[in-house]
Amino acid sequence: MSNPPDPARLQALAELMIARVEGDNPAEAAQMVEDLRNARQYPLLLRLAEAIGRKRPDEHRVRRLQAQALIEQGQITAAIDVLKRLAARLKSGHPEWLEAHGLLGRAYKQIYADAKDRGSPGARAALQQAIRAYRRPFEADAANTWHGVNLVALLARAEREGQPLPRGMNVKDMARRVGAALDLVPASGRDEWFLPTRAEVAVALEDWAAVQALLKAYVATPAAQAFMIQSTLRQFTQVWDLERDAGSRGAELVAILRARLLQVSQGELQLSPQAVAEARRAPEPSPDVLEAVLGEQGVRTWQWWRQGLECATAVCVVRSKLGERIGSGWMVKATDLALPASEAAEDQHVVVTNFHVVNPQGLHNGLTPESAEIVFEAVNPNQAYGVRELLWSSPPEQLDVAILRLHVPVVGVQPLTPAKALPVIDSAARVYIIGHPGGRSLAFSFQDNELIDHEGPPSGKPAVDGVCRVHYRAPTEGGSSGSPVFNAGDWKVIALHHSGGRLGMPMLNGRPGTYAANEGIALQSICDALRAWQATGG
Repeated sequence: MSNPPDPARLQALAELMIARVEGDNPAEAAQMVEDLRNARQYPLLLRLAEAIGRKRPDEHRVRRLQAQALIEQGQITAAIDVLKRLAARLKSGHPEWLEAHGLLGRAYKQIYADAKDRGSPGARAALQQAIRAYRRPFEADAANTWHGVNLVALLARAEREGQPLPRGMNVKDMARRVGAALDLVPASGRDEWFLPTRAEVAVALEDWAAVQALLKAYVATPAAQAFMIQSTLRQFTQVWDLERDAGSRGAELVAILRARLLQVSQGELQLSPQAVAEARRAPEPSPDVLEAVLGEQGVRTWQWWRQGLECATAVCVVRSKLGERIGSGWMVKATDLALPASEAAEDQHVVVTNFHVVNPQGLHNGLTPESAEIVFEAVNPNQAYGVRELLWSSPPEQLDVAILRLHVPVVGVQPLTPAKALPVIDSAARVYIIGHPGGRSLAFSFQDNELIDHEGPPSGKPAVDGVCRVHYRAPTEGGSSGSPVFNAGDWKVIALHHSGGRLGMPMLNGRPGTYAANEGIALQSICDALRAWQATGG
């Protein structure tokens, strides 16, 4: 497996190609679309695919990748329309015909997975349509093993749901057929999906030792890609439903894959508050299982992941009293922000968010303190806390921070811990964000970001006096405003996220040029400002 492309370089090249797509080489343009898919840059992919489609509507690979991006963005029915038309234009057996049918199966499978009631007529029909979409290419040629393994998974799901299987089909027999077809693939002809496909066959046959060994072969490698691990996770959770029995071998493997995903470049994981709570309660896999999948660092990886889950409990959604979700925030001890100690329990902790999320006048489409409420959804999504006062704030052009005191103490939440210093800038430096991407209901995003630069010691040159900015890669969606930014080692907070997803961000420290980056405000800058505020009488 090759290393994933640099997101900033991809974005710059894609923007350039969009501007001059008419004169580009079709193969080059199609490869750029695929690179954007691999880097999970779906909005940019859709823009480039649209530009190519207007000039060259018969670029079948681009059309197929466009449909895949639509699926990833949740636009399932639009993707189905694109894929049906694409498949109708192509001959049976054409590579893109095969891919189109596979994605049709994926689209119907997603409709089934997203259904609140999977026993409803619509969900049952979607499951049967997905089975048909995968069955046709595999029955045409058993060498189409990725269609075959999806067919096996869906047959197993239909059987568990009490749905009739197509005549003559048996889950384990079909799994053995896929396995036999995989055996015929020479080593030189095995692509990056060979091992994940083998792993699913082993799941169907309940050969857990084989599943572990196969996962380790492509998950634990330094070249592991987020896209592939995410695909395996989606299959294991949405189709195989391996988490249905807490503490089972399957549930252990799902938890281990989630932990590993966050260590991979561009890894991102979204969990509902309920899933966070369940993950915190889940028993730790045995050291043998952790090592069997992740190698010698398995136990350490798991402990790091559990520490991140605990941090998620201190991240809150900031919303209006009418339920409109504006941004994120997080709880910290008042004394850790250089605020004075207090005897009152409700004053021992404060909530940190952005000024543009909560401020005295409700500027920047934010909320006033009296119209805001705070919910720690990973602990209790039904408990809303009112804001007693906006203790201190700084506008967006400065620190973009608001420090909130609540009416009553928060129950069941451990505050986050500030880091003593910013990380050293090097090629391996990473930071993590936990927040509510897009302000979505009941969603946390654990997102890995490459640390690009900061204005802190030893060589930082802040452009605004007293404001140390931090830049990191992988632009987040709007709505992550107010999220904590953690270091990679021990989940200590280094910054307050306040701006993201922006191309053309000016570089820091007087360097010429721009790049795609997020921006946070170093927590030490906020603490220094609070000390100065108190020195003048508070």
